[in-house]
Amino acid sequence: MAILTVPRDEDLDAFVAAYDLGERRESRGIEAGTVNTSYALDLESGRYFLRLYEEQGREGAEAEAGLLLHLAARGVATPPPVRARDGAMVRTLAGKPAVLFPWVDGDMICQRGVTEAHARAVGEALARLHVAGAPPGSPLGAGRFGPADLERRCERVACSRDAEARVLAGELRAAVSEVAARRRTDVPTGLVHGDLFRDNVLWNESRIAALLDFESAHLGPLCFDLAVTILSWSFSAGLDLGIARAITAGYAEVRPLEESEREALYVEAVLAALRFTITRITDDAIRVGKRWQRFVARRQALEALGPVGLRRALAL
Repeated sequence: MAILTVPRDEDLDAFVAAYDLGERRESRGIEAGTVNTSYALDLESGRYFLRLYEEQGREGAEAEAGLLLHLAARGVATPPPVRARDGAMVRTLAGKPAVLFPWVDGDMICQRGVTEAHARAVGEALARLHVAGAPPGSPLGAGRFGPADLERRCERVACSRDAEARVLAGELRAAVSEVAARRRTDVPTGLVHGDLFRDNVLWNESRIAALLDFESAHLGPLCFDLAVTILSWSFSAGLDLGIARAITAGYAEVRPLEESEREALYVEAVLAALRFTITRITDDAIRVGKRWQRFVARRQALEALGPVGLRRALAL
């Protein structure tokens, strides 16, 4: 993980001057994330979170800012962007689009610390996100990691520096093609977070303080998002059925699943396992503890259960 852009002090001060938040007292880079650069800014009015978009252009930054503003207004636990004096949510800093957010105090939970109460709260939060949906006229598309994108990425898997990964390129490509052909087209679609892992949820004791990192947000099957969340929260040495069922039950309490989604969840979960296997192999950023092999193991666990076994395991 790295701080990819280091603004000059005078540029930071000019950026802050566009807001009615007082002068900058201190700033420090945050060693978090693999795509964007993050800073903590202590201003006269308090602490703020600064994000510099390293890959997205201004249009992408504005789309995400608009999405977060929409979600916060509808009660989703995510901090809304701070508007500058001229009303803009996105400004330029060190040549990059930049957005300022209120600072949210909270902690991330390690896998061993996840309880069924946490899992139920995560399921409820994901369902609220889905109910809120994307803002009208949202420019969000199908995302960067659809089946066709994953198949193309397998060419990079074949060239990976990881010898263990290289030999899987053909098998992964074939698996993505096969599972994509089995996806249902009659399931509800809408706003998908796509990456609701433990490190993207902040907690204040037992309460969710914020959902973070909407970099992978797109429009797609809602049950895919539920599958991603189950895979990312419910596995340690194996599938923790109590945690998995709590996520699903919490979700259904807010947004009941349709029968088509219950039937589709297995295929979506296998696709999610393939998605994170492939993208972690091809992610050149340093990802401490984020090993692609874990998602190979999760896919194997799913395939051992099968569609009927997964429904029974989740009490669906």
